[in-house]
Amino acid sequence: MSDDTNDDRAGNWYQQGDVTIKPVAGIPDSAKPLDGRVLAEGEATGHKHLAQAEDALLFIHEGALYMRVPSGTRVVHEEHRALEIPPGDYVVGTVREYDHFVEEAHPVID
Repeated sequence: MSDDTNDDRAGNWYQQGDVTIKPVAGIPDSAKPLDGRVLAEGEATGHKHLAQAEDALLFIHEGALYMRVPSGTRVVHEEHRALEIPPGDYVVGTVREYDHFVEEAHPVID
């Protein structure tokens, strides 16, 4: 698979709290597999964004988290409605907000 992360489904992305899930054409060949299915953990509550499908796979490449879900998955979190994610490859990110007064960006805390 190439490092190309463009996908014709790019307009169909998902957000659950501070986590974004965006389709990609593929996961880079040099991405390293990770254990588990936790997309992100809450910093204040300890709650987590979890891909429920047993065949969901996570990878890391150059600081970016990728998810492969061959049969699709439901992403759950204790404080947000569940998301139904169709089969495919995705890059998982976090929402950032920009503070114009101090001219810096920081992650949104869920």
